[in-house]
Amino acid sequence: MPGWENDKQLHSNYISSKPDSPGYTEDQAAEVSRFRARLLELSTTVSTHPFWESVEAGDRVAARMELKHAHEPAGA
Repeated sequence: MPGWENDKQLHSNYISSKPDSPGYTEDQAAEVSRFRARLLELSTTVSTHPFWESVEAGDRVAARMELKHAHEPAGA
């Protein structure tokens, strides 16, 4: 991605900026692609699992949200 530079901030001489991004290497791009494919596979597996047929249709969204937080300690 191209870099950028903002205007000078009010009451300051600071000018925020970011240099151009070098981008991903071929190996990094392949790894990101592999992770995204795996995420899609796992998401599909969870969301289409037969278990969800046992949950009332009106309760499925709440049950899925609860599942998203199952790894958190109780009371968090």
